[in-house]
Amino acid sequence: MTTMEKAKERQLNLQDRCDRCSAQAWILVKGISGELFFCSHHFTKHEEALYNWAYDIIDEREFINEKSQSSA
Repeated sequence: MTTMEKAKERQLNLQDRCDRCSAQAWILVKGISGELFFCSHHFTKHEEALYNWAYDIIDEREFINEKSQSSA
């Protein structure tokens, strides 16, 4: 029996930008009072505080080295 892995679909696109520096956002942090986008650098810099504030974090850093995808 062959097991097929479903490819993870991206939720962020090329227009999503870091709220600190406007670089491409790879992480979306959802909190009760709003959402914040972060590049990898700024998320790592503020990671501990963000985990305390967020109820959901979408982390797509695994896609950083893949070819750019269309902005669907």
